[in-house]
Amino acid sequence: MVDVGGQRSQRQKWFQCFDGITSILFMVSSSEYDQVLMEDRRTNRLVESMNIFETIVNNKLFFNVSIILFLNKMDLLVEKVKTVSIKKHFPDFRGDPHRLEDVQRYLVQCFDRKRRNRSKPLFHHFTTAIDTENVRFVFHAVKDTILQENLKDIMLQ
Repeated sequence: MVDVGGQRSQRQKWFQCFDGITSILFMVSSSEYDQVLMEDRRTNRLVESMNIFETIVNNKLFFNVSIILFLNKMDLLVEKVKTVSIKKHFPDFRGDPHRLEDVQRYLVQCFDRKRRNRSKPLFHHFTTAIDTENVRFVFHAVKDTILQENLKDIMLQ
């Protein structure tokens, strides 16, 4: 497992760490749609996460790699959606900005649109890292997904 978070200047060093991987677990904070980066107060954090995601998933090294997107901090998203409109920060949002399901659907679509290779699905899970039952359920689902994808790849070889 490799944590590729951190400052922008360090990100080009990542790709040497990824040789031979079968899955990418990409974690993003789902509740940061109204926040900006510490090092660049003009860049929205969620937009930055989408840009990093786009760079990773469209890299030729990962053509045959399963992508699993974790939209974390669901507990914070549930509360934020009630008071902070996503439309203010993402004007192309269509739907009710205070309806959780509409916001979740939009977030997944934003990440999904970044992928050029459509031969493999984008798996996604909304998570709350402090909710042990949620994490346990998602961990088992991800384990099954990775196993299924690896078995498919073996059968194709």
